Amino acid sequence: MSSPQVQLLYSVPSLGIDESQGPPTLVFVSHQLPLDRFPFAFPSDGGFVISNGWLGEPGVYAQRIELFNPKGGVVVDSGARSFELTSACTPYLAVTFMLGLTFEEPGQHTVVVSLNGRAMLSYPLHVRKVPPLRRET
Repeated sequence: MSSPQVQLLYSVPSLGIDESQGPPTLVFVSHQLPLDRFPFAFPSDGGFVISNGWLGEPGVYAQRIELFNPKGGVVVDSGARSFELTSACTPYLAVTFMLGLTFEEPGQHTVVVSLNGRAMLSYPLHVRKVPPLRRET
């Protein structure tokens, strides 16, 4: 018996989600995290979001997201998160909040998205040092 066919349609990092006006809208979609100091620790209720779109044969699957620092160390591992595809024509949106993370240094980090233990996609997430925002009074 062959394994079910499932596609990762997209994996999108963003700085938030807005659900105030209907369906969820990704806010500040970006390939980078601009931070003003290192180490940088997000509060336990702060961070960013990775949204994955899955499509394929009906069934229950497990997604996992890992984020590695420039030296290959694990920043965060979401662990397996189950989801169900109910129709071959109906995508599933899996939103994962990456909260309370600490970034020790800037540089090219790597996001790895897996399905049932098999890596489906790997891409860079650039963590950059930027000047602190100046607030006008």
